[in-house]
Amino acid sequence: MRCDTCRNEAVFFQTYSGRHLCSRHLVADIEARAKRSIRVNRWMRHGDHIAVVVSGDRRSAALLSFLKKLTAGRRDVRLSAVPVCEEDYRAGNNSAAMRVTESLQVRCIMPAPGDSGTASYTNITKIAVAVSLDEIAQSVLGQFLFGNADRLVHPPPAEWYRIPVICPFIAVPSEELDRYWESEGTGIECLSTTSCHDIVLQETQAMLEDFSLRHPATGYALLHIAEDLSRGNVAAIGAAARPVAGCTPPHRILWKEGNGDI
Repeated sequence: MRCDTCRNEAVFFQTYSGRHLCSRHLVADIEARAKRSIRVNRWMRHGDHIAVVVSGDRRSAALLSFLKKLTAGRRDVRLSAVPVCEEDYRAGNNSAAMRVTESLQVRCIMPAPGDSGTASYTNITKIAVAVSLDEIAQSVLGQFLFGNADRLVHPPPAEWYRIPVICPFIAVPSEELDRYWESEGTGIECLSTTSCHDIVLQETQAMLEDFSLRHPATGYALLHIAEDLSRGNVAAIGAAARPVAGCTPPHRILWKEGNGDI
C-alpha cells in the first residue's frame, strides 16, 4: 500500500481519516496536531520552563522527544524531564525513563534526599503530561457512564502544586504515539503503555475500543465534547485522565532548581 501523500510505502492506516501514511508523513501529521493543541490552548509562552513527566512508556518518551525537537531552536523556552515512578529513582540510569532522558540529552530534575514534596517549584512554569486521545475519550465516557458529567463542566484547576499542566498529545491516539517513538526515538525500548489496575477503567476502555472499531472517529467526538463542556479547560480533564499505577504525582517530586538536579 502507498502513502496517500507521497506515494512511498505506507506504514500506517488512519481509520478515522481513511488515509495510508508513510513514516515521514505520519510523524508530520502527529506533530501538526500537537502543535495545534499547543497553539490553540496557549500552552507555550516566552520564558517557559517546561517539565515533562516521563514514566518509562512510549507515550511519555514520545512527548519528551517531540518537545525537545520543538524547542531545539528556542532560547526563550527551557525543557527538563521529571521521572515520576519510585522505581526510577532506585534503578537510576538503568530505568527506561532515565535512559530515555539521557539519550535525548534533556536535563533531569530529581528529588533531593528526604524531600517531602514541600520544596519551592518557582522555576517550573508548566508540567507536560503525555495524555493521549484515547485517555481523554475514556475519561469523558466514564464521567457520563457513572453520572459525573458535572466534572466535565466544572473540572478542577489544570495544575499540580499550582503549576499549570499541559497535554500536547490530547488529539493523538496512543497507537500513533507508539509509532512516533519508534520513528523519532533513540532506540531505547519502552513499554507500550502504563498498566492500569482499576477494573472500572479497564471496562470503560474495553467498551470504548469495541465501539471505536465500528465508529473510528469516536475518540475525537468525545474530545470535542470535553472541549465544549469544559470551555477550553481540557487540560484539567487530561491531568486527571492518566493515573499512573505505582507512581508519584509530579508535584510530589519536583524540586527547586539547583537542589537534587542531575
